[in-house]
Amino acid sequence: MKLYKLFSIQLVFLLLVSCSKDDIPTQTKPVKEVPVEETITWPLATPKLKVVGKYLKDPCGNIINLHGVAMTPSPWFNGGAVGEWRWNNYDVVSCLQYNKAIMNKLSDAKQGWYLNYVRLHIDPYWTNNLGVSGIQENDISQFNVNRFKDAVDKVIIPLIAHAKTRGMYIILRPPGVCPEHIAVGDAYHNYLKVIWDYISKHPSLKNSDHVMFELANEPVRIKLADGTYGANTQAHFDQLKLFFQPIVDMIRTNGANNILWIPGSGWQSQYKGYAVNPIEGENIGYAVHIYPGYWGKDNNNPTLFRANWNEHIKPVADIAPIAVTEIDWGPDKYAVWGKGGVTGTAGGWGFGANFKLLTDESGNVSWNVLSPENLIDKGSINGGIAYDNDPQACANPVHKWFTEYAKKMVICIK
Repeated sequence: MKLYKLFSIQLVFLLLVSCSKDDIPTQTKPVKEVPVEETITWPLATPKLKVVGKYLKDPCGNIINLHGVAMTPSPWFNGGAVGEWRWNNYDVVSCLQYNKAIMNKLSDAKQGWYLNYVRLHIDPYWTNNLGVSGIQENDISQFNVNRFKDAVDKVIIPLIAHAKTRGMYIILRPPGVCPEHIAVGDAYHNYLKVIWDYISKHPSLKNSDHVMFELANEPVRIKLADGTYGANTQAHFDQLKLFFQPIVDMIRTNGANNILWIPGSGWQSQYKGYAVNPIEGENIGYAVHIYPGYWGKDNNNPTLFRANWNEHIKPVADIAPIAVTEIDWGPDKYAVWGKGGVTGTAGGWGFGANFKLLTDESGNVSWNVLSPENLIDKGSINGGIAYDNDPQACANPVHKWFTEYAKKMVICIK
């Protein structure tokens, strides 16, 4: 027993002596992986799109859905509304400088923005008689056709040309908004014909690869044959067709085959009757507006929102492409039009996430937020993500979603 203990002690001593410093195993720390940010090719080209069935498609047959922002080149909508007047007094140079810079920022992959279209408004600021103030956007009494033509050439066409260099399509909207009551053959109907006759003949706009036309903004009610005004019955949709079909036919007679986006009634929230009696012709889609309180219900509720979508929007989304040309949302404390709407979660409470769910399910919906202020703080060229990057307001999720869409975007030129 004693010999065994002595042998054991000697063995341990020999082992300790024979092990050098280099023989002692060392632990190595695992190398921390640095996430590699995926490179997205952006901006992309803007080849001419066409309507095929219920989809927009590029020349190779890829389904294309666009994601963008609405822009209005006027002092009020270029900072005035948030107390930061960036230009004034019909200053064309400063107007173009600001709006081009916004396009640059919102299509700049280095800044994390991947927008590829602009809904561009020819604001009455440029088309009304000089010196007129205090009239509503739906008042066409001061419309000046010569100022309108001048604005198209000096303001609108330069912005449209710049958008193409930034990989951005254009949905062009006429000056102002519809009066609450419209009728076939009334003054506003004739006004729209003047607008679109000129635009659809203009050599810089007619059949331009990246330019589309939205025929009016937010019709509300239309006149029936019995003299009453209303909306959302088949008789009212039949009158809407009689209102917009002649404008479509005139544009086509002028040789312009640009994609046309047709508005519905109820501030562009009602469309089901178009599925029964659609606008005829090629390259036709429908321009929709959606806000959290539309249809008189709280669209934060996913069940109500889906029911409203299925009743009012899905009938035309099943037969033609859709462009949601106005939307925003955010908690009450933020300066959004869609106050009280929150992002929430898809299938749970919340407006924004359920809107994305519905559009993704549909597969043929392009959409843009209401203004640059919905994306960048106060619409400033150097602004960060709006609303303090609050995930419950539209800027934060839209920034993420448009990046996700851009990663999957494929568009080709033949």
